Amino acid sequence: MLRRALQFLVSALLLWACNGRVEPVDPIWGKQACESCRMLVSDPLYAAELVDDGGQHHFFDDIGCLDAYLVEHRRLTPRAMWVRSGSRWVDAVSARYTSGAASPMAYGFVAQEPGPLDFASVRRAAAAHRTESRP
Repeated sequence: MLRRALQFLVSALLLWACNGRVEPVDPIWGKQACESCRMLVSDPLYAAELVDDGGQHHFFDDIGCLDAYLVEHRRLTPRAMWVRSGSRWVDAVSARYTSGAASPMAYGFVAQEPGPLDFASVRRAAAAHRTESRP
């Protein structure tokens, strides 16, 4: 009886661990490098996070850097993406954004409810920003 209960418990734990759900985690603020520009991720207001299909967390100091990384790694299928809205992580795709902020890499986006921009609009504007910033 005890053996069967232990087998059930181990099976349940393995199933729970493999459910594929991922959660956001904070970077080491002020010490973790942005995956795109290599600046330190130090201001939570502009931070973004991506989990790749291997389960690795990638951190960004600017929401525009997240977009730049997605462009550079076109074949990547993210398992999850988050941005900071206030003091909490929110889904990057369903978040709303405002523009004009003094973000670390000057993309200018902040996740904020209610915001006039959706993620697709942010990606288009970030691409335009990169084009304008090239010498």
